[in-house]
Amino acid sequence: MNVLPPLPELIAQFLQRFVHQPAGQAFLARSAAEAAFARAAFDDLCRRADAGEDVTERVLMKLLPHRDTPFNRQRGAWTSHQAVINREIKLWFQHVGWVPDEAAWRDIAGNLLRLLRALERGPQQAALDAFAASPLSKGFRSGFLSPALHCLRPDLYLVVNTRSRRAGNFCLALWGEPREVSLALEHYLDANAALRSVLERLKPLGIQDAGHFDAFCHWLCDRKLGGYLARKKVEELEDGPPGDDASGEPDEEVGAWIVRFSRRNLRAEVRRGRRSIWAATQRSSREWLQDAEPGDLVFLYQASPLREVLGLGRLVAAPAPIGEETRFEVEFLTEVLAHPIPLAAIQAHSTLSGMMMASPRSGMVLPIRADELPHLARLVWDRNPEVREVLAPYLPPEATAHEAPLAQAPRVLDLAAWVEEWRRTSSYPDEADARDAQQREAWARMLAKDAVDRLTPEDFRPVYQLGVLGSTGPMPALNRFFLEATEEDLARFRFTLRDVLHGEGRVEQRLDRALDTSGPAHVKGLGEGVLMKCLALVHPERFLGVHASAGENGKARMMEMLGLPPLPGSLSPGTQAVRSNDALREALAPHMPVAGGLPATHAMRRFLYWLKARLDQQPPPKELDPAERFLHVTSLRRERMEELCALLEHRRQLILYGPPGTGKTFIARELARYQAGSEARCERVQFHPAYSYEDFVEGLRPQVDPRTPGGLRYEYRPGILKALAEKAQASPTERFVLLIDEINRAALPRVFGELLYLLEYREERVRLAGSGDFFELPSNLYLLGTMNSADRSIAQIDVALRRRFHFVRMDPDTEVLRRNLLKWDVAPEVCDWVVTGLEAVNARIARTPGREFCIGHSFFMDKDLDARRVERIWRHDLGPMLEDCFYDSPQVVMELRALFDAARPGPVELAE
Repeated sequence: MNVLPPLPELIAQFLQRFVHQPAGQAFLARSAAEAAFARAAFDDLCRRADAGEDVTERVLMKLLPHRDTPFNRQRGAWTSHQAVINREIKLWFQHVGWVPDEAAWRDIAGNLLRLLRALERGPQQAALDAFAASPLSKGFRSGFLSPALHCLRPDLYLVVNTRSRRAGNFCLALWGEPREVSLALEHYLDANAALRSVLERLKPLGIQDAGHFDAFCHWLCDRKLGGYLARKKVEELEDGPPGDDASGEPDEEVGAWIVRFSRRNLRAEVRRGRRSIWAATQRSSREWLQDAEPGDLVFLYQASPLREVLGLGRLVAAPAPIGEETRFEVEFLTEVLAHPIPLAAIQAHSTLSGMMMASPRSGMVLPIRADELPHLARLVWDRNPEVREVLAPYLPPEATAHEAPLAQAPRVLDLAAWVEEWRRTSSYPDEADARDAQQREAWARMLAKDAVDRLTPEDFRPVYQLGVLGSTGPMPALNRFFLEATEEDLARFRFTLRDVLHGEGRVEQRLDRALDTSGPAHVKGLGEGVLMKCLALVHPERFLGVHASAGENGKARMMEMLGLPPLPGSLSPGTQAVRSNDALREALAPHMPVAGGLPATHAMRRFLYWLKARLDQQPPPKELDPAERFLHVTSLRRERMEELCALLEHRRQLILYGPPGTGKTFIARELARYQAGSEARCERVQFHPAYSYEDFVEGLRPQVDPRTPGGLRYEYRPGILKALAEKAQASPTERFVLLIDEINRAALPRVFGELLYLLEYREERVRLAGSGDFFELPSNLYLLGTMNSADRSIAQIDVALRRRFHFVRMDPDTEVLRRNLLKWDVAPEVCDWVVTGLEAVNARIARTPGREFCIGHSFFMDKDLDARRVERIWRHDLGPMLEDCFYDSPQVVMELRALFDAARPGPVELAE
């Protein structure tokens, strides 16, 4: 057992083992260099600010301490061993909600600089109070500004951060004095005075000055230095006020790691073995991994489609940089957790609300601070009893033995009152409930015992794809099963469904037979959610329509919400599903009589989802800025978006052209929505050889009129363009967009007629040839077209029409393909194969017959892409297209297939 030496002996060890060694001398020299940098940056900023220059970026980069990484050094940030900024501060503060928007940073930077200038002249509590009172100071603690103040005035100020607070509290506790050190910025001067008193009392023991005191705090608390022996004692004696650690200032020590993964890959890797080697290529991931050590705990985190912690692992060895990547090996400690921890539960925790979590666009690896680790471990611990042995070392013994869960669900104390409020505010039953009931009856007839044997995939797909009576969520595995199913597979599907819905014995046993993946009745993709929905359709008197057991909207969560005891974890999946359904029904039955001819379970389901929304009190999801939404959906660069908008604004007519599969129609549709600002102001039409002027502008149409001979009369009716132009004239402040898909498929001079003139002279009017009415194209009406160039039809466009449109070429973009496949967690080896193979094939096609015949990237834009699906795309989509293109050169098709197959990787490890 380690025994803490007396303070004089501890300081003697510090001087001998650190200060008088090369590492300590390097630390003190670096502190001096950081002080010189901060002084020069501060003087330069003051001059620039006095000259009226915008110094926002410089203040944030030069006066706040950043972590020493190649990225921060490259952009000229102040890198300090007292760093509290481990990432880009703007993204960090705006993500957590401490800063409302980008425009607020200028005021923040101005306030920071004014505060530093005031304190540089001497301690001024009024200046600190004024800064702390501003709503824009949220998130700033002493650790953000005290390193700069210490560098500017070492005679007045010490660094007040997590380490100095721990060291100061440690010394004060040893001396029997009450704790006085706080990290709150408004208490900085008091904390500084307390630490200076500690320094004065340590000077006789060998601590010479502020620089030595800073080094002592660093040595005492750093797990990699000799003072780590005292660390546990420091933490035992540190007993700060509640909430003092829940701040924007991160603890310098990394406690564990988040590694982005997917449910499908985790299951596959666990089946292969208990270890897996990964390769991190993103700069941020490689920088974080510099601090990783063997044995570190790893949380496997899924970023798409649901953001949640899936499982646990451990680093086998220290990560190894190899070329442009860093490789690390993870040993899996669990399979997929029975109850994964969703992002909402993590962000609802006060200490974890600002925690960095992986997203589809973030790096593969992120750190978990030491102060965050116990709280995240406790969330996983509370919901997954099977992993408690794994997580026990990361929680204090008293916490695992006595503490109540940190994130308990709200308890419903007066169920009758909640039901009454729901009845008063929901207007149940309404028309939507009546429509749902009719649909339920139709589906119930389709799933009846004597009708299941005639069930086809086309009949069954709406049951699980539509959200009527509760959504089952995306079912890619079941969709794939139906796509590839043989007659034997469909017969097994009907047998399993009939057995679950109408078979003999208890329904729990029937469900278990269907859910047993190794059993003969198992159908891939036919899981608990779909089967429970079918049971709710056929047996509405018993089953509520809350389909899943786990998850934030599952039956276990609903039972927590009502205060019902959880079911034992040892129950089979089918028993869990049925018993949780029965428990909810029995708890709600006294409060839910039949209403409107609908079963009581229908009202129960509606009430449970309403109650969860009320108790969660989650704010509505933040609407993306329209430009950000366009960029996110299309994966285009901002420069490309701005170019398209500028061209469309210039002539108000734009055509996107290029080979098939390059996303022309998709991008045009999103661009039309972005320009118009609303779907209601967008119209779409697809040209074809039979499309005419009468369809587009105006034409005679028969109308039934009993008063005329023959009972018919003819009148001019507006086509799609004229009708949209009338709407645009009625709302001159709004923008309207007409999207013309395959614009080159029609005879354009005949379709446009006299509009060719108006496309160039929007401010003039012409008389239409048919009705004789005057017509003009309003300036707030935009025309956006798409054109396939593979058939050379672009060369046949009328010259007069061509010069009235801007033309933008859309080529295959493998970067867009790569970004989206990685965002969807497609296996990296499949992603590399598709991207590399497509580049090789298109490079060959571009030589001859030309780039117009290249293969577009959208052929492979599939969220469920795997090796089998790639083969299917080539065999049924690309192969026939290439055979038609090279009908007289079949050897070229074979050459292209060989180029594509050459990019197929062998067995490789999972990479970022």
